[in-house]
Amino acid sequence: MSTQNKKRKLKEYLELEQHSYTDIFENSPDILLFLVDLKGIIMKVWGSDSRISGIVGKQYQDFVYHEDVEKVNDFFLKVFSGESYYIDYRVKDMKNGFIHVGVSLVAIRGDDQEVIGFYGLMHNISEKLDLIKENQQTHKRLESLLHHADEIIGILDSEGTIVFESRAIEAVLGFGVGEGIGENYSKYIHADDLPLANLKFKEVLQRPDSTAMLEVRLKHNKGYWREFKITLTNHLNDPSLNGIIYNLHDITEIKKQQKEIRYMAYHDYLTGLPNRRSFEDRLELETRLANVDDRKFAVMFLNLDGFKYLNDSLGHEVGDLLLIEVAEKLNRSFPQYIEIIARIDGDEFAVLTKPLHDVALVENIANEILQLFEQPFEIKDYNLSITSCIGIAIYPESGNDTSSLMKNTDLALYLAENEGKNNYQIFSPKANIGTYKLFSLRNDLQKALENNEFVIHYQPIVHSETKQIRSAEALIRWNHPKWGIVSPSEFIPLAEESGLIIPIGEWVLRTVCRNLSIWHKAGYFIKASVNLSPAQFFRKDLVEIIHQVLQENELDSKWLNLEITESTMLKHNETNIEKISKLRKLGIQISIDDFGTGYASFKSLRELKPDILKLDQSFIKELPTDQASVEIVTSIVQLAKRLSITVVAEGVETMEQHRFLSEIQCDWLQGYLFSPPVPEASLLKLLKGQWTTEVEAFNTKQRRAYFRIELENPLEALMTVAELNGEIVHLGNTKVLIEDIGPGGLGFISNIKLPVKAGIVLKFQITILGEDFVLYGSIVHTSERDNLYQYGINFILDEEKRDYLIKHFNQFQLRLRNEPLLDGHSFVVDCPDEYFKKN
Repeated sequence: MSTQNKKRKLKEYLELEQHSYTDIFENSPDILLFLVDLKGIIMKVWGSDSRISGIVGKQYQDFVYHEDVEKVNDFFLKVFSGESYYIDYRVKDMKNGFIHVGVSLVAIRGDDQEVIGFYGLMHNISEKLDLIKENQQTHKRLESLLHHADEIIGILDSEGTIVFESRAIEAVLGFGVGEGIGENYSKYIHADDLPLANLKFKEVLQRPDSTAMLEVRLKHNKGYWREFKITLTNHLNDPSLNGIIYNLHDITEIKKQQKEIRYMAYHDYLTGLPNRRSFEDRLELETRLANVDDRKFAVMFLNLDGFKYLNDSLGHEVGDLLLIEVAEKLNRSFPQYIEIIARIDGDEFAVLTKPLHDVALVENIANEILQLFEQPFEIKDYNLSITSCIGIAIYPESGNDTSSLMKNTDLALYLAENEGKNNYQIFSPKANIGTYKLFSLRNDLQKALENNEFVIHYQPIVHSETKQIRSAEALIRWNHPKWGIVSPSEFIPLAEESGLIIPIGEWVLRTVCRNLSIWHKAGYFIKASVNLSPAQFFRKDLVEIIHQVLQENELDSKWLNLEITESTMLKHNETNIEKISKLRKLGIQISIDDFGTGYASFKSLRELKPDILKLDQSFIKELPTDQASVEIVTSIVQLAKRLSITVVAEGVETMEQHRFLSEIQCDWLQGYLFSPPVPEASLLKLLKGQWTTEVEAFNTKQRRAYFRIELENPLEALMTVAELNGEIVHLGNTKVLIEDIGPGGLGFISNIKLPVKAGIVLKFQITILGEDFVLYGSIVHTSERDNLYQYGINFILDEEKRDYLIKHFNQFQLRLRNEPLLDGHSFVVDCPDEYFKKN
């Protein structure tokens, strides 16, 4: 059949079919049907796109993207030969771009079965191809991720069998990829970890889409174990996964680092022993166990006598080696008795015993520890003989919790140190208030400077005639959180013993110079005296430090006076003279403090050439009644005037003393007659003139609600602290002297300074008319007298007991009128000073 006949036949076919597909394709936006003759001319198009009407009668290949024309022509020829094909290619769009299409080509045959044209069913496959491409890229990324991931990723079936594992299995656990497929996960997990792994697997298996995490040890192909964090996720309901996904993250190195950090946190870096933190944790556990089964055990602290001196003289290397040797010897000596040994401070070790069946065993252990130190320690080229002191606390007698046991063991060690070298002390609740306070101050001193607990009080130095204040002595006080204001006489010896006197002294110097600078700028031109401790004075860099502090505060050196005790000045005389000369070149004045208490000679006065002599108050105290004191003070003042040395009399408390000192031309006076040491704000008021010439003493005889019995001779009683800052404490008793007593309270004298604050409750035991009384009270006022302290107490009791006291004390008062030293009572006839020296 000729081509023309074939075209005619195709038109006839088209006439017959033209209405067959109209509804189908005109309602399908992404599909169209076209009919092409044997010459490639588009004869008819069915579809919903309005643009298709313009393509009928045109060559089909005109709409094919040029790169795909040859491909399309090849397929057309095949279709013309009678075959049917599906082909995807690109057709041009209206923006000179292209669209991906998929086309099904079907030959059209005439009555004689000869091909006269073909149908093309075309649909837009651009979105499909984009999706396929995106999926392919995602698949490649996932493959790459699985290939390069450090974590092992795998899939388990519902039986726990491995059905997939990533390539990381080779690098992390040494197994070949796919080697574990078909094996159960339990084959690779450590036996001790398998129960947990089975439990977690079962939990996840029972809850679709749930996740669980656990840490287990997995066997490496070489036989050793590594630690992993495993995440299990149930995707059994996801057809694409159909399993439980596991992620294995190797945490072996992290665990190793954690163990190292934990070891460092709980062990002493030098000796390898447990440290304080570790010891306290173990002690906490032991106390909890003991509370359940009533066991007894002991805590021991021991330190090395004279270690600081050894460390300073032979060097830290020798000191460190000694500590290591002591630690090793302690650690291997008593395994049958000791639960844990720790190093808790510089040269301080702690021991926790195993449960004790016999408390007497504690003393045996202590003696055996002391015997360890009987043999010298060979350290480098030194044969070191050293002893130890041991403090012991026993549970539960010495405390039933970690805090009290640690505190009381420390107190027992302090008492052992006070007894001398090479001994032990077992804590007893009988430790008295004075001992407890001293121990408390010693422990808290280290942090006092850090916590800003020190304050400076200033005592004016006034002219004997004009009463003008030209100078003030700076006196440090410790505002202790428990004990209130603590005087330097209580804590300075502790600071000197510990070496803290150096930073504390420097803090005083800097604070005073800073205040002087501020006062001068405010118009108050006054000098200040700062006390130098022996340790400060003998520092090689003392002059440089003082010069630096003066420069920092832009303070002229003439406003600073340094007070050095007579005993300090007499040591290393030649060195002192040179140092004093350097200080004088800076323009600083030098005072000899407490003059007359040492052995200074007239020659030393001439050599040292102090600017000021401060007469010790022991000479002033007996003026003007004691003739010897009169002669000594007069001679010193006259001598000082001849040598052009200014004299300051300390401890002036009466007008008689004031008048006498004025008469002998002692120009400068200092003492409670003019002012006690006062805070900075109070000093500024004094400088403004807002003060009286004499100190207003506290009126201890305030109006009282109840009568008081004034005792002609004080009555001995026992006193202790029952509560301190709201905390119940267990201390032994201290003897005090009762001066007055009544149903409302009492007044007593003690050689212990106690804080006047709401948080302290005192307990008194006293016998009156044959009856023993236990009375509690709080301090309402205090005053100081000749290094002793007077306190006023208000009782804490109910009205029923108070009524009983009223009746009883009335009888006591009547009996005292006839017999001031009533039999059966502990009246004291010695003066208080003598009494407390004996007790």
